[in-house]
Amino acid sequence: MNASCFYAWTRGNGSEGLGYERICILEQVASSRPLPEVALATSEEVEDVAHAFSVATILICTFLIFWMQAGFSVLEAGTLRPKNSNNILFKNITDATCGAIGFWLLGYTFAFGNDNTGSGHKGDDNVFIGVGNLAMKESSLDNNDYHIWFFQWAFASTAATIVSGCTAERCRLEAYICCSIFITVFIYPVVVHWVWSKTGFLSPYYTDTHGERLLKENGVIDVAGAGAVHTVGGFAGLVGAIFLGPRIGFGSEKLRGPNDMLTSLGSYILITGWFAFNLGSAIALGVPGIYNLASKSAFNSVIAMASATFTCTLTSRLYFGNYRLDFIQNNALAGMVAITAGCSVVEPWGAFCIGVIASFVFWGTSTWLRYSLCIDDPLDAFAVHGACGIWGMLTPGIFGTRSGVMLSYGFDNNAIESGNQFRNQLIGIACIVTWTTAMSTLLFGTLRWLGMLRVTEKLEKAGLDMSMHGTPFRRGFAVLDFTWEQVKAIRTARDS
Repeated sequence: MNASCFYAWTRGNGSEGLGYERICILEQVASSRPLPEVALATSEEVEDVAHAFSVATILICTFLIFWMQAGFSVLEAGTLRPKNSNNILFKNITDATCGAIGFWLLGYTFAFGNDNTGSGHKGDDNVFIGVGNLAMKESSLDNNDYHIWFFQWAFASTAATIVSGCTAERCRLEAYICCSIFITVFIYPVVVHWVWSKTGFLSPYYTDTHGERLLKENGVIDVAGAGAVHTVGGFAGLVGAIFLGPRIGFGSEKLRGPNDMLTSLGSYILITGWFAFNLGSAIALGVPGIYNLASKSAFNSVIAMASATFTCTLTSRLYFGNYRLDFIQNNALAGMVAITAGCSVVEPWGAFCIGVIASFVFWGTSTWLRYSLCIDDPLDAFAVHGACGIWGMLTPGIFGTRSGVMLSYGFDNNAIESGNQFRNQLIGIACIVTWTTAMSTLLFGTLRWLGMLRVTEKLEKAGLDMSMHGTPFRRGFAVLDFTWEQVKAIRTARDS
């Protein structure tokens, strides 16, 4: 018998039944009964609409992720001394702009190669690095490269900006621009290739000619970049802080910036962007039910952030005897970093535990670096991103669930129960930390050897705004009296 068929969105029996369903009506039934008008669509049209909606969602998430650059800028400007605010704002702009050119020309090639071009030359890429699609030459409207490039560029900018917090108030601008480009062109893209491409040796999507993964079962799970973004940025910044050395007067309260309003605003902007960071990554997984998965990722992100801040509220009162604003702000960010790797594979109770532990990871790391190792990290960027990034990378192997992995990646196995997933996560951490530390050591070591890394003591005391940007030092709304002759003298001292 002949039938008329169309596709309709159905709720099914439970959340797993969500999707488009093919519905057919026999012609005899249609001719004997009046039926309401329906919009018919072919399977290709339905797929086009679903793809368009997914792409639009990722683009919107990317807008919000890029808004995190504003959050970093405001947070850093409020934390640092006013005489260096212009400099740190300038550096954040270069992360997005100079990094974009580098990521277009080489970075995306090293990260994904021929992954999405449909060129049939994936064999040109290898398990270590991508080599195809140089400068996006093989990209077109028929593949996913453009919106994936846009999405990944926002991630790359975030990884580079983390370094600005570790190296603030004493790093030369030229050195920082070199650092930003090197991270977005080489250090970050190689890690992305390992973890997220179809040919990277750590990737859940990689299989050899026999259908096997180099890391058995699921590969390394890093849904939204706890390892690929935050661990990379955190360790690169730590190496930079070590090579630069502490600021003049390190340990004094005089180094602390005066604007708590800006730091609070920056924290809120970062948290807002982080929701897009995590749920956008869940959508990018491209599995059935991705929008429910994205909702779960957002929910878990809130729980992790809230548990971290609640924990630090108690510890701040018990340890410091008061409620520290900067402490609770950094703990909120630490909770968001920690949930990033497993935001879609853990359950809410796991997210709560992840946030609680992240609070102690941040606190312990910050104290250890400052008081035991005497490493000057003005924004506590390594404690937030590097240390909590490592903790976040471990969490899928500890708090991940079999159902969460199956919904996120489509793998149904006992890797978490057997400890295999935890082993994979440890291997991933070791590879990412070793690579980032080695390449950052090469970068910052070369810059220091060339005498390009740190400003002189005189320029540091005068402030980088005046010495590098010709901007008078502002305190509140009053500009201190600097004559043009003094500005020229400082510039001459800088160039000599």
